[in-house]
Amino acid sequence: MPYLNEVRIIQVLPCIAKPGTIRFISELDRDISEVLPYLNTILDGAIYNHEGHNITLKKDNRLIGIHGRQLSAGKVIDLKDADNLINWFKDLVNDTYDKKDSIKPNYERRKKLTVLDILKLMPLTNCKKCGEATCTAFAVKLAAEEKHVLVCADLFSGKFNAKKDLLLDLLKQCGYKIPSIFANKDELNAS
Repeated sequence: MPYLNEVRIIQVLPCIAKPGTIRFISELDRDISEVLPYLNTILDGAIYNHEGHNITLKKDNRLIGIHGRQLSAGKVIDLKDADNLINWFKDLVNDTYDKKDSIKPNYERRKKLTVLDILKLMPLTNCKKCGEATCTAFAVKLAAEEKHVLVCADLFSGKFNAKKDLLLDLLKQCGYKIPSIFANKDELNAS
């Protein structure tokens, strides 16, 4: 018998963050608080609050909130998309619970970077090569994980290696996705 059997949608509303989509709140058939530290280990980019028993994350540009007995999501296309998201979530929770003995739980909260954290390590050339009008606009998108650090051409041009290394380290420490070639930089330097 699965750990989590049923996730029932209890409310559907228009999404405020993205017009034309929906947001929903659903109720879980059990409290999954004990699984949250394990999910925090395996979910890239999740923000976990141990005292609040919740995780916030993005999946396929959807905003997802996981609480002890609740799953909510925004930027969902329609009810079929909501159902697919719920099925993914149930599979994730059940698989994580089944494998929890082999997963080290993580009780730490991921630090969410501010725009200023990122901006002070940007080239500040406002070159527009990233598709944004300014480095500040790019930093906003990077902080929200809507742009990838590799899009900043000037940062990787060779002129800003010190800033690039610091920014990549900061992103890595805070759990942001960075290219695997940079993720294992210490291992590469040791060999």
